[in-house]
Amino acid sequence: MTAQSGVMTNSQTTGPAFPTGMVRAGAALIGGGLMIAASGMALTAVAVTRAVAAWARQREVSPTALAADKFDQVRHATLAGAHAWREHAASASDHRAHAR
Repeated sequence: MTAQSGVMTNSQTTGPAFPTGMVRAGAALIGGGLMIAASGMALTAVAVTRAVAAWARQREVSPTALAADKFDQVRHATLAGAHAWREHAASASDHRAHAR
């Protein structure tokens, strides 16, 4: 915009000039890097999946059976803890009643 006329000229309305060759080369390198990274992640996922499957096959007890056993242990421990808590609460209330 010129100070005298208040009119903008064409040379002032254009944006920055990007070097399109460098921008395209950068975009291509980013795309190539993403492809390499995706390939690496896929190979890692396959390797981990195969290792876990081999580990599960070598176990004497299947992971499902092991999980079921652990769930039973947790259930029994929870029931025992609840029973002990109830017994303690009942004996504590008996002691309070005799103390009065």
